[in-house]
Amino acid sequence: MMEHAIWTALERGCQVVVLGSAFDPKMQQHWIDIELSLRHQYHDMARLVFAYDEPLSHLIYAGSDMLLIPSTFEPCGLTQLISMRYGTVPIVRHTGGLRDTVFDVDFDGERAHSQGVETNGFAFEGNDAGGMDYALHRAIDAWYNDKGFWNGLAQTVMEQDWSWNEPALTYMALYHAAKER
Repeated sequence: MMEHAIWTALERGCQVVVLGSAFDPKMQQHWIDIELSLRHQYHDMARLVFAYDEPLSHLIYAGSDMLLIPSTFEPCGLTQLISMRYGTVPIVRHTGGLRDTVFDVDFDGERAHSQGVETNGFAFEGNDAGGMDYALHRAIDAWYNDKGFWNGLAQTVMEQDWSWNEPALTYMALYHAAKER
């Protein structure tokens, strides 16, 4: 699905950066071949970096407008939280920690409100390219067609606090109240 998303984004005029590595040498070679094809067809519009590079990942978060996370399993999900601190809007498959922290701007208003937060990204269900395409196209359309909305969304994701500060304070207050009994 990631390969499909890369081509889809490029066809829509987006720049694409992928950072990561594959443990399987055949898979690694497959991605190297894709990068060569991308460079030939799209020149400087796409870069695939085959490495684990934490400092580079933060530069990518900071320089990106959106981040696609099509994980099939995500027990926690830190990538979207880090990206949101930089103002990068997440596009995620609704699973695990991604579902807990990303609320689709078009479909999750009620769920977000029940959690005391604002909607903050784009999401899709299932393991098919169609669902991912729908979320990806909605995000790209918003970026191209409504800069005011997009800038407000980027501001929202930066301001949301997903740290342990508030839960820790609540827990401490509960602990002290129980201790005084």
